Amino acid sequence: MLYAVKYTEEAARIRDGLPADRRELLERGLLVLAQDPRPKMSIPISEDEATRSLALTPNIGIEYLVSDGLLLVLVVHVVDFTQVLLEE
Repeated sequence: MLYAVKYTEEAARIRDGLPADRRELLERGLLVLAQDPRPKMSIPISEDEATRSLALTPNIGIEYLVSDGLLLVLVVHVVDFTQVLLEE
């Protein structure tokens, strides 16, 4: 079953602000996730395990909700390793 992917307004705003190459990675990752929204590497962050967290790429993570054929992207996290507070 392929889950329909939708975004909250906040997540869509982050998605829309991504450079084309990163947005393409986000979309590709979500296409894979829509086929199996509960992979072993995802982390449940709610008691019912419907709300989950997952790193799609080394720089893009998401929090999402799985329900009745829908994968709702709640939050998109983008990490820019070129700008860090502390160097190793």
